[in-house]
Amino acid sequence: MIDIEQVRERKKLRLDILAELYQLWFGGESSSLVGTKRDIYQERNTERHLAYHYLVCSGLIDITPMDGKGMDEVLSISITAKGIEFLESNLKNE
Repeated sequence: MIDIEQVRERKKLRLDILAELYQLWFGGESSSLVGTKRDIYQERNTERHLAYHYLVCSGLIDITPMDGKGMDEVLSISITAKGIEFLESNLKNE
């Protein structure tokens, strides 16, 4: 049986990530989130890591490896045009 509350929490996490990347994109200073995998995902296969994986596979964000290896690898993560449209259309429905 699917836990509906858990599904809602996962959706909220993905929307929160998109909202953070949206703010960075239009914020002026930096158009992407830059940090190590450890800083961004916390651990492999956590809800947060799976959310980023879902968003990149859906074409809503881009993740570009920059330097390092393993959990110390530095990533640059930015929202795509599709991600911007998705987020804005979800905000209209609220």
